[in-house]
Amino acid sequence: MATQVFSTEPDKKGQLVTRWLTSGSSTYEVQSFVGQGAYGIVAKCLRMEDKKTVAIKMIKQQSNHKNRELDALKILKSLDPDKCNLVRWYHDFIDKEYVCLVFEYLDKSLYDFISEKNGQPLLLMEIRPIVQQLATALNHLKAAGIIHADLKPENVMLVNHLQEPYRVKIIDFGLACNILAARTGSYIQSRFFRSPEIILGYPFTEAIDMWSLGCMAASMYLGKWLYPGRSEYDMIKFITHTQGQLPRKVLHHGSKTSTFFQSFNTSTTTCWKLKSSEQIHKQTGIQPKETRSIKLSSLDGLLHIRTFDSKGPDLTAEKTDVRVFVDMLKGMLHLDATKRMTPNQVLEHQFTCMTHLVNRNSQSGYVRACYSVMKQNDTAPSVSGAAAQRSAQEPESTGTAQTTDSDSSGWNRNVDVDGNLNTTTAVTRPKHVNEHPARSTSSIKWKMPFCDSKEHKGSNLDHDTSDHEKSYLHKSSAGPTTSACSSVSHGHM
Repeated sequence: MATQVFSTEPDKKGQLVTRWLTSGSSTYEVQSFVGQGAYGIVAKCLRMEDKKTVAIKMIKQQSNHKNRELDALKILKSLDPDKCNLVRWYHDFIDKEYVCLVFEYLDKSLYDFISEKNGQPLLLMEIRPIVQQLATALNHLKAAGIIHADLKPENVMLVNHLQEPYRVKIIDFGLACNILAARTGSYIQSRFFRSPEIILGYPFTEAIDMWSLGCMAASMYLGKWLYPGRSEYDMIKFITHTQGQLPRKVLHHGSKTSTFFQSFNTSTTTCWKLKSSEQIHKQTGIQPKETRSIKLSSLDGLLHIRTFDSKGPDLTAEKTDVRVFVDMLKGMLHLDATKRMTPNQVLEHQFTCMTHLVNRNSQSGYVRACYSVMKQNDTAPSVSGAAAQRSAQEPESTGTAQTTDSDSSGWNRNVDVDGNLNTTTAVTRPKHVNEHPARSTSSIKWKMPFCDSKEHKGSNLDHDTSDHEKSYLHKSSAGPTTSACSSVSHGHM
């Protein structure tokens, strides 16, 4: 067991009382506290023997969450954290009443990155690599038998946004659990990203993480939280208003269904009706409140949020990209968890693979910019497996989107620019373009009102990037750095 040099924690004013932590082999200078949550605090520390900056998450020993996190981290220790998009964990030690977990120090959280934009939504070319990497991480977690159970922007970190734009990793396994040990009724997931099965007390699987990822992707596109409920009733109300009635089996077998719904019998079955705000107020004392600034009557409403200045091939490519993105979101946010997209299906979806853009590469600056951003993070997609086989056997598409059709889930579908399904064409793998991701303004205008935002000043555009391509590449700026393990919660009930 490590010995304690000094007790290190913030005083009532948030100032450091002492400055050192030690393990059996290392001494750490505590430089600042960068995160605080319900289960511990996170410190930015300097490891003295090699002057390396690390993040140390300090969890009180009596907390059960230290065991959850340690169990998950030990299972994931054998994985390559860079390839799997998971935070690198070095080791743990004891300091007085704290279990200290030592992690790599990362740049800033996705929450901070979005906040810096003051409500300005992300572009699809920014969202795509983030979704691709998070789906990769969830795929590895699923293979390892782990449910993260608290996926949200605060728990997604940009590694180094200046050097590797949009390179991300998942952090914070304090609520993680084994898939086989998933316990109905568990209080998990931050509220804005909480799946219907968790809210209603229905048996759950790793599909709850996909729901959270879908909510995140939609929120990045909107520049607003998709479902910003102040209570679980608000969440269910917003979800059903946008996506329709929940599956009958979830309503029938959810342990908390009667909290939000009232039942009535017909001649053949039991039906459920969402309780009114007045009934909920009388029942719980909580006054439901409308907190949505953007109200969607269906997920297809996302198709009409944006208008475009572009013309010709760029306009066609952008519209198709939006339609394919919404198609993917419908799969990620399927109300029936058994039909919800798996991480692998997200990775094979045409939005992530960009197969719908392949034949527009030479014609559209927008498409070249999309590939440029993906290539910068080494996430540029390749057609493999069933998709590669079909591409080799069938002719190239001349204007419709295409993806693999390797499973029966229905989420790998062809969507043309008008949003129609098409099953008659296939595509081949495009060559990577040589452009670098630069930062300039987008051609997209917003139909819906968003928060006023300050213009982010761009940094070095490469000389070989044309002015036409620059118009599709987004500005970024470095913001304040935060720890890899920030656990401050937003949207927790």
